[in-house]
Amino acid sequence: MKQIFLGWLIACVCPTLAYAETAAAQVQVLSVHNPASYAGIQIGDVLQRTIRLSVAAGDQLNDSQLPLKGLQRNGVELRQLQIASQKQGGQQVYTLVFDYQVFASSGKPLQLQLPAEQLTFNSGATVSLPSWRFWLVAQLPDQLQKAKQSVIAQYRPALLDTQTPQRGLAISLLLAVVGGLVLLYRHADWSLLPMRHSHFSRAYRKLKKLPANAEGQKQAALLVQDALNQRFGQQMLAKHVPEFLLQQPGFKPLEQELHAFFAQANAVLYSGQTNDAAAYLQQCKTFTRQLRDCERGV
Repeated sequence: MKQIFLGWLIACVCPTLAYAETAAAQVQVLSVHNPASYAGIQIGDVLQRTIRLSVAAGDQLNDSQLPLKGLQRNGVELRQLQIASQKQGGQQVYTLVFDYQVFASSGKPLQLQLPAEQLTFNSGATVSLPSWRFWLVAQLPDQLQKAKQSVIAQYRPALLDTQTPQRGLAISLLLAVVGGLVLLYRHADWSLLPMRHSHFSRAYRKLKKLPANAEGQKQAALLVQDALNQRFGQQMLAKHVPEFLLQQPGFKPLEQELHAFFAQANAVLYSGQTNDAAAYLQQCKTFTRQLRDCERGV
């Protein structure tokens, strides 16, 4: 009788074990991806886990056994669950993406875990996604102190020394005004400026209006000659240059230019020689401007 009972028990249990082994063999875990970092997690962070499974083509995932969106477990909430499937050869490949959001907070670092998930298929095969541990950073100090104990007494700030910047600003402004007046006095063309009506200033203004031709050459020579005569007080010739410089030593740097002018002026006015009119006019302008600067003492 005992042997009959043992035979009957073996006949019932062996097919059940064979079916369990077959069901387990129907599910293959292809990959599991956990979050990249397990430390430094803060409240509100979203952690994502992905698992890829391969089952027989006729088998299907049992949706009713999956965790529901919004389920909270130990300070962690399932924010979203994405499921995708596709056929590859004779297999059905499932990709499940779990998004968890952390709502726990602690005054000291705390170790939490994403919960383990149980996946069940219509064939009865099951697979478990194991839990995953991580560290939650501290949000608040363990012991709060009264704010009054940590407040630093306020002091009036030191007054800035404004005398030195103001003095430097005044000096800079004075230098800018003086420099501007010097440039204006030397280069301006307004007739109201002092010494604007001097002999060489008037000659220089008239030279700028002469045409670049033979007649313009003669007019240029006469204008410069007339300005020298007025400055000298009488008819000035080349032989009067030393006397002119002795009388007015401010024109001493232009001694060679004075001799050169008289030589060229004699050639233009009396010898009938013709030169490049434009070049001669420019030369007269340069010479007259030099005389004007000496006249002004610049």
